Amino acid sequence: MSRQYDLAIAQHLRAIELDPNYFIPHWLLSLTYAEKGQLDQAIAAGEKASELSGRISAALGFLGRWYAMAGRTSEARQLLGELEARRLVTYVPPFALSAVYRGLERWTRLRMDDKGIEERDPVNVCALKSEPAYDPLRSHPTYQALLRKMNLEP
Repeated sequence: MSRQYDLAIAQHLRAIELDPNYFIPHWLLSLTYAEKGQLDQAIAAGEKASELSGRISAALGFLGRWYAMAGRTSEARQLLGELEARRLVTYVPPFALSAVYRGLERWTRLRMDDKGIEERDPVNVCALKSEPAYDPLRSHPTYQALLRKMNLEP
């Protein structure tokens, strides 16, 4: 959140050294690489996180986002379809779908963020105000309405 990406990458790599089979450092590494615009590295780390996590929705959502941002839209849409199908039979946090929508640049993602707020999805609730990935949306009226809905000033 502090946008100190090089420091974050070093810490994530250190955590991976300590336990290479724990998916969270790989997932966080993918987020950090993506924020730096290093999509090939973000995808590699995201694929590893998805594999190690047993394909949890959170990991798949962000991997779908990286695919879309890298122009691999068919792979992104495939993961989006998987998440939407999964949502019919089990809980899928709205932020996972929102991540893919964000990569595909669909404003539908803002509706998913709104759903995340209604469901008290902690990722949406915690990240909406400060996560760097939301920077491009901060001036959008729908985004500002979401902040007001959470009693946060836009």
